[in-house]
Amino acid sequence: MSVGLSVYAMEFPVQKASELKIPQGFKAEKLIDVPGNYASLINFTFDPQGRIIASSTGKGLLRITPAPLGQAGGKTHIERLDVEIGAAHGLTYAFGSLYAVTAAGIPDTGVFRLKDLDGKGNFAAAEMILKIPGQGEHGGHGIVVGPQNQWLYFIAGNATQLPKGITRNHVSSIEPTEFMKAPAHQGFVMRISPDGKKREVFAHGLRNSFDIAFDQFGELFTYDSDNEGFMGLPWYRPTNLYHLTNGADLGWRQSEDNLQSYYPDNPPPVREVGPGSPTGIAFGYEADFPMRFANALFACDWSYGHIYALHLQQDGASYSADWEFFISGQPLPVTDIAVGNDGALYFTTGGRGNPSQLYRVYYDGPVDRRIISNPKPSEVVLLRRQLESFHRIVDPKELKIIWANLGSPDRAVRYAARVALEYQPIASWSSWLDADYSHSQVLEACIVLARKGDLNLKQKILDSVEKLPWSELNHLQRHAAIRVLNLASQRMGSFTSGQRDQVLRVVDRYYPSQNKSIDRELATLLFNLGTEDFVDRTLTVLENSDSMMQQIHYLRMFASTGVEGFTAQQKQRLRDSLDVGEFKELTTRKYRAQSEQFAALAGQLGISLEEDVEQEQRPVVAEWTLEDLMESVDKESLKSAVLSSGKSVFRSARCDNCHRVGSSGGVLGPNLNGLAGRYAPAVVLDHVLNPSKVIAPQYAQSIFILKSGQQVTGQIVNLGGDNFQVRVDPFKPFARQTIRRSDVEQIVRSRTSLMPTGLLNTFTRHEIRDLIGYLLSPDEDSTTAADRLDQ
Repeated sequence: MSVGLSVYAMEFPVQKASELKIPQGFKAEKLIDVPGNYASLINFTFDPQGRIIASSTGKGLLRITPAPLGQAGGKTHIERLDVEIGAAHGLTYAFGSLYAVTAAGIPDTGVFRLKDLDGKGNFAAAEMILKIPGQGEHGGHGIVVGPQNQWLYFIAGNATQLPKGITRNHVSSIEPTEFMKAPAHQGFVMRISPDGKKREVFAHGLRNSFDIAFDQFGELFTYDSDNEGFMGLPWYRPTNLYHLTNGADLGWRQSEDNLQSYYPDNPPPVREVGPGSPTGIAFGYEADFPMRFANALFACDWSYGHIYALHLQQDGASYSADWEFFISGQPLPVTDIAVGNDGALYFTTGGRGNPSQLYRVYYDGPVDRRIISNPKPSEVVLLRRQLESFHRIVDPKELKIIWANLGSPDRAVRYAARVALEYQPIASWSSWLDADYSHSQVLEACIVLARKGDLNLKQKILDSVEKLPWSELNHLQRHAAIRVLNLASQRMGSFTSGQRDQVLRVVDRYYPSQNKSIDRELATLLFNLGTEDFVDRTLTVLENSDSMMQQIHYLRMFASTGVEGFTAQQKQRLRDSLDVGEFKELTTRKYRAQSEQFAALAGQLGISLEEDVEQEQRPVVAEWTLEDLMESVDKESLKSAVLSSGKSVFRSARCDNCHRVGSSGGVLGPNLNGLAGRYAPAVVLDHVLNPSKVIAPQYAQSIFILKSGQQVTGQIVNLGGDNFQVRVDPFKPFARQTIRRSDVEQIVRSRTSLMPTGLLNTFTRHEIRDLIGYLLSPDEDSTTAADRLDQ
């Protein structure tokens, strides 16, 4: 049986896409306004003839022949393929077949192969080669061909279970213990043979990435989603670009158990992007673009209506990246993206019942590019790959290679070595911990022992950590030491009295440490141990926190035990450390168990949840201008900046609602890490005083002109068929206003920032100086390449 074409064949003239914001030198065309009877486009690929094979939210596939590039009067042809499958979240053409990952049970959920009978797109009946248990928006997603055309790689969301018949699992398993369950294999990447019979788990620990892409060196990447319900909570993970290495666990746990980026057993993101709904990604290697963009990774954000250009740089055995906006629209629910055979970049919009379009973007000018033939990975990348090949019991020579690289200065190499060590019998190497090896070797090996969870190994772990001199450990090594102790406690049960004293000898004197992330992990450990003066020391941390997001971690500890045993002075210190309005918002959060926990704590502190909190109004000092304050932020003046005062101003002005400093704060505005390396003090001050002077597309507002004559201004944060979800108040960042699409007359871009003007008018010259000094100071938690300034 082969496919036939339906009668729904149509042609569309090319239109200029003036509604898109694109870089100078590029042009954009709208090829199709998809008719409603074709449903909403969600995914596409190109066949060998350069035609688009696209999937909608309904049954069947579409074949689209784009109008020739640069031909006046050209038309795009669309036709329906009468096939059994539909709602495919992943499509790729490879090995003489079309492969589709279906996510809505049309006819089932899994990987299907449609053989091309004549090489011209005459397909045989769809054949399921792999059943995927899970469906919907968090089911199976993107599929691509791997390097050397040996494997098909696909990705699945966190509501998907592993298929049956796994032939190999490269992610070292954490076995459950009587004290801790094993993490689920959620958000996984698999690779399968063209016939689907070989089935290997490549990586896991993602939330809900929609697509994957290989770079020119054969390295795999994905753009992972956030959970909007966790915004403002200390375990919130923004959308991130991840480098997917063989055997990696990226640490998503669907709860407050999300692994932090500074944990040694969790690879950090290549780049933190911010809130959004990631969809398709594609490298621009085949595009006829200037080199900057031809080498970029293009990543689509469905909810905010952006396509980012991410510029990757090799950073040892992994990568770092900067990003910029490439295409924006309001709204622009981008679903997928790919480079066509004509060197243009194509993308679709739609999803969740939204109207669909097919766009094409090309560079209108001469292109000067240097083509790299047969690019070779660096030596350190080859070393990392060698270690990733040791996911088996190795010989003694190979074991020494693994052990030596536990001490590598490169974090990605250490991670690969630690994963490889988890495949080796403990008896073959555990005695080496008794010798004099590097701090990193000891710590990585102890992570392996703690993850194994054997109660007989607990004392060896404690003895190994205790012999490490804390003063000689760098920031990541201190985190590793605390992680080892916390992991041993979680997986091996409570320490004995003697072991408790041993742990306290190692870490107790260092809390608080004046380092935000170290204090967070020490508090977790010491709270479980019941150390002396923990309450008073933790109240000091709360009083010096940058944001409610930081405070929540400590508040949950107090909430879990209650504060009835606190003295009146301790209760007052706790109340005084809080922004009561922000604290009350915690009791209305999405997740009931947490909101109830904070409501109970509010009652114990005598904070009424019924009465509105009147925020104390600071008196106006002056209506400051840039000229008024230039002397306050010059080089000499900033030498006198009091950083603790600047931190207080940052919190008092509610900057932390929207902006991230270090690893905490909001994500609704630009990330402020790394300002000192990018902007002069006067420029930073100018942006604070005049927030509407320059507005990045990601943070722009839209003006909704309604048919009733009313206007609503805010940020579009979600689209859902007939409705827009809009954020209208920066001081209530989680509140949403719903606007019906049918009520909208017009949507225009606002020239006004969501950030209010006059925020500094209630502060003195010295306080403003302190704020700028604080923003420009190095952050002690900047441990990953993600801690950079948004472009």
